[in-house]
Amino acid sequence: MIKFGPSGACEDFYNEGHSKTIEVPNFLVSKGLDAFEYSFGRGVRINVDTATQIGQEFRDKNIEISVHAPYFINFATEDELKAVNNHRYIKDSLIALRCFGGSRCIFHPGSPLKLDRKYAMDILLGRVKTLLDELYEEGLNDMYIVAETMGKKAQLGTLDEVIEIVNIDDMILPCIDFGHLNARTEGGIPTKVEYKEIVDRLIDGVGIDKAKRMHIHFSKIEYSKGGEVRHLTFDDNIYGPNPEPLMEVLCDYGLEPRVICESAGTQTRDAKIMKDYFTQYRNR
Repeated sequence: MIKFGPSGACEDFYNEGHSKTIEVPNFLVSKGLDAFEYSFGRGVRINVDTATQIGQEFRDKNIEISVHAPYFINFATEDELKAVNNHRYIKDSLIALRCFGGSRCIFHPGSPLKLDRKYAMDILLGRVKTLLDELYEEGLNDMYIVAETMGKKAQLGTLDEVIEIVNIDDMILPCIDFGHLNARTEGGIPTKVEYKEIVDRLIDGVGIDKAKRMHIHFSKIEYSKGGEVRHLTFDDNIYGPNPEPLMEVLCDYGLEPRVICESAGTQTRDAKIMKDYFTQYRNR
């Protein structure tokens, strides 16, 4: 079943007098949403008891919670100590995710830095395979790690690169960030046609089962020649991409992703706009 929600607490959450994550589920229910993404962007800094209490509240309100692993993970590193730390960041994220009662941990693949891109990708694939061995061995294989497409051209995380990562193991799902893909192609998703092309490539690349259950990040994003600059709100009418054609494609293909909005401050409001448009198109 398709679900919609924001990444993190929005401006309205605080403006309406809320301050704690445990208050988020009630807030989202009041807005008609059913998903939420908790970010560990700067590190996993939550204890088991707190995560368990928060997770129970999300379960009680029937809201699916996912987590985003620390942003600074780079699976393309040649540094062995950094590689070990990367694995620890994912494991810590999964342990917290389990306490939350969620099943999806999104991660950034990494960056080649000064390495040849293909060589860096080979390193990345090897690191992920090693991580998976550890996750199976340590009993952390009952959740998904989710590889995200990235917005800067210098980063690893094109659609094809994510497809390659996802095909390593059944435990990996794709996170297609359409704002990122639009930014790295400098506005390459202007219409429904381009959305369909991306979904078709994903289905061909990973199969209909994983494509149907994909994770989606969505926001309008300002871009330059290097790709992503900053996240915007749905009020933007310059950079895009527009959400309406994507909602139509999801309906047309019968897909059931988790759709997480990452607008800058208006992510809850904009997530509801997407859900409403999806519902309207589905009910036509």
